[in-house]
Amino acid sequence: MQTFNSTPLHVQLLKIINGPRPKSAIALIIQDDGSLENPGQVILDDFSAEEFKSNKIFYNGDSIYDLWVSPAGDIWACSSFGNVYTTADVNFPDNPIRSGYNLDHDRIRNSGYNWKMYTLDAVQNGVRIWSPDGVNIFVGTYSGHVYLWNGTTWTKQETPTSEKEGKYIYHFAGTAVNNVFAIGNHATELHHYNGTKWEPTAFDRFTHGSLAPSGLLQHPDGFCYLACEGGRIWKTRDGQQFELVVQDPELNISSMAYAHDKIIIAAGEKGVFTIQDEQLVNLRNTFNAVQVSGSGNQAVFIRPEKESEDKITVAYAVYCSSPEKPWLGYSFHYAK
Repeated sequence: MQTFNSTPLHVQLLKIINGPRPKSAIALIIQDDGSLENPGQVILDDFSAEEFKSNKIFYNGDSIYDLWVSPAGDIWACSSFGNVYTTADVNFPDNPIRSGYNLDHDRIRNSGYNWKMYTLDAVQNGVRIWSPDGVNIFVGTYSGHVYLWNGTTWTKQETPTSEKEGKYIYHFAGTAVNNVFAIGNHATELHHYNGTKWEPTAFDRFTHGSLAPSGLLQHPDGFCYLACEGGRIWKTRDGQQFELVVQDPELNISSMAYAHDKIIIAAGEKGVFTIQDEQLVNLRNTFNAVQVSGSGNQAVFIRPEKESEDKITVAYAVYCSSPEKPWLGYSFHYAK
């Protein structure tokens, strides 16, 4: 449990992901004043030992929007001001575009990580960052473009969303750099990248339902799974043929992840579900599961923030492999 003295108008726990080591998690917390300049704090929580440790590992006033951690433990982040930050051992090329942000902030210098920075475009909002292999990094933007880092250079890519002046690339999933799916255009379209270009798929929101913004995951069975409105989960291999896996019209699916050798589903007020024998099975209904991320034997869930007269509390829950305490809860308290 952590307490921070600050005076935000609103505090939001935007994302929780598995950390760079077992039994750790990274929290992206936004202090939102209603403008684009919402600084994001990246906090590493380590609960692998008996004593819980929490450290702020990134904060430079930039508006961090998304995080991704590689299997090797490299951290990648993107911001609303078109900046990409990473702890990976990379050499970014010289960039003529200058950013108003840098890596001189105390909380970056003292974080214990060697951060690098690259500015994609001064007018781009980096809203999603992801990689299939830890080398090729995809960054989705507000304009619907995708930026791809191949380990040497950055390439700006058009997508069906950017070509129609749609908004946002919400989410990525895939098996390799030549087989990537992405959600675009206000969560109504599914795109596929074949290693050369982005193309529309046969996904039809009138047939399949609008996509949940985070309802996309790659399964070890080779299928890409999609969560849609109406509690429907579809799967596809190629983006052309879709098979309905399960359906519950009363279930509001907000996010999915693959952990504990199964699909883990965040379903809001109804809690946590999984798929078993082609049925939706409830795993936990004692908390509101806003979002889930995970891999291996750990899944982490965002819980809704709470506000009292003197503080704002943001919290998350961990579903781990511990037989003694499979479910653990952690909170951050911000003084008002």
